Amino acid sequence: MIDKLINIVFISSFISFGQVQNGKVEYGVSIEMIDGFIGTRAEKSYGESISNAKYLSFSLNFDKERAIFSFNEGLAIDNSDLFMSKVAAGYMNEVYQYKDFSLCAVFGFGNYVLKTDAIKDWVLENETKEIEGFLCYKATSTKKVNNGKGSFVFPVIAWYCPKIPVSFGPNGYGNLPGLILELQVRNVVYGVKKIDLNLSKPPILGKPQDYPIINQEEFDEIIMKQMKNRNSINGFKKPDDKF
Repeated sequence: MIDKLINIVFISSFISFGQVQNGKVEYGVSIEMIDGFIGTRAEKSYGESISNAKYLSFSLNFDKERAIFSFNEGLAIDNSDLFMSKVAAGYMNEVYQYKDFSLCAVFGFGNYVLKTDAIKDWVLENETKEIEGFLCYKATSTKKVNNGKGSFVFPVIAWYCPKIPVSFGPNGYGNLPGLILELQVRNVVYGVKKIDLNLSKPPILGKPQDYPIINQEEFDEIIMKQMKNRNSINGFKKPDDKF
């Protein structure tokens, strides 16, 4: 059944490929409380991040070859109040997306460009739903996170649209036979709010800063090393994680 679905999806993508040259998609985001935070000191601050998430707005500009995912500045609330909401949503900086990988500048532990390989183990499910008038198909995968206390694996669910046959999506996720209109990573959901296709002026996609390129494993090592050094200097012991 999955093989049959894959064939249908790719045929649909092939037929409509020439119809979409570029586009701009606006996404909103919603965040749910993490069970491990309930009853802890983190509950209040994380709750504020959840509440402010309704003010977050992101744009994905793309052509057939690449895309850029970025935060939309200038909403009613002070952008400084949205910082923790962006962190809770998993957003670090502008994401420059290509077919097989994405690039994102990261700061705070040195200036680097984080290179993330595209997910290659998507499972295409035999399930559909309509989003903003577009028929979307479900795909699932997982994300592995190392937070210093161990490795955790979280579910990833994407709803992609073969009628918009570009392999991009929110926050660097993609590599599916259609644009991702809705993405859920653990307790965070990015959902489409507006879609504009075949813009009269092609989007300016740019490129990330010229910093050293590192992968996720190298980035995790840098964070752990610097956190260890800071804790040693300050005599600080990291509390047990309830992540």
